[in-house]
Amino acid sequence: MNINPKISVVIPTFNSEKYIFDCIEATINQTYRNIEIMIIDDGSTDGTFSLLQKYALNDSRIKLFKQANKGVSTARNKGIQNATGDYIVFFDADDIPELDLVESYVKALQEWQEKQVAFICTGMFFDNQYNKYVGDKIYILEVAHGYIEGENYILSRSSAATLAWLKLFNFVTNKCYELEFIRKNNILFDESIHIGEDLKFNLDYLDADLGNIGMINRPLYHYVKRTNNSLSISYHNMDLEDTKAIYKRFINWEVNQKNVTVDNTLVVKAIFINDWISRLTALYEEHRHDKTCDLAKITLRHDLQSVEFQRMLKEIHKAKKISTLRYMCLRTGVFEVFYFFRGIYQLLKG
Repeated sequence: MNINPKISVVIPTFNSEKYIFDCIEATINQTYRNIEIMIIDDGSTDGTFSLLQKYALNDSRIKLFKQANKGVSTARNKGIQNATGDYIVFFDADDIPELDLVESYVKALQEWQEKQVAFICTGMFFDNQYNKYVGDKIYILEVAHGYIEGENYILSRSSAATLAWLKLFNFVTNKCYELEFIRKNNILFDESIHIGEDLKFNLDYLDADLGNIGMINRPLYHYVKRTNNSLSISYHNMDLEDTKAIYKRFINWEVNQKNVTVDNTLVVKAIFINDWISRLTALYEEHRHDKTCDLAKITLRHDLQSVEFQRMLKEIHKAKKISTLRYMCLRTGVFEVFYFFRGIYQLLKG
């Protein structure tokens, strides 16, 4: 391994002039200096690109690209295609990396150069800027009968389920990948979907690379929530079917990993049920006040009462991976019952 590898940082952006400052400042001031910063403007209509041009004039490591608005996956793929580094990482314009994030990746790569590691994952902060509350800091993993608190260690592939439960697996923004491997295996973000593209990318990568998962046991990336979306979920056509497809694949992938446990599989099923419900909620909220509401209700009833959904729901309830109230509401097969209690919970939660 090159002792001073070049790291490509890819940052897609769209109308980000109000908050991209923190991300860019944290990126150009990384303690590890051998980086290139690929910023892809995805058709911004505000002053984002002008702001980025000023940064590019003062830092030769910044490479700017501008494209028509095609979505984050297309922007990231453009970054992959134009990157020149040995490894690649992805940041989102509204998030903030810790200043030693890239340096920590490089140290781990050097430590594990003789090990079979697919990609490296780090812990995350989940910050709520909407009400100025700094939320969870997730990085310590429960393994076997205790906690591992060392800084760097290697997890088995079946631990993807645990990482997903801790909200650390389904992202790409807290991971470091080998760029040449991505290109050699033609691993790209799926531009045809709006949901689950990060998870699909990670599974595609692990399907091509049989290595284990490297874990840096520190929170080094801030996922920042900037709006109050607790009562509303964005909706796109095919989100529901895309969610089902990616989680069925995740379950099948998990089952086939070495030393997988029943609990590993149940964890993925619990996450699947949660995201399935989220997509149903988005569908309901999109159509509840228009003429297509009756058609939407048919889909809601069909999914909630399906053998697949109800069987999985029973499994995760038996394993105590869903609350009893949530379980009872969903067991009725009537979405409005669940939605009523969900609304009360969200209002109490604030």
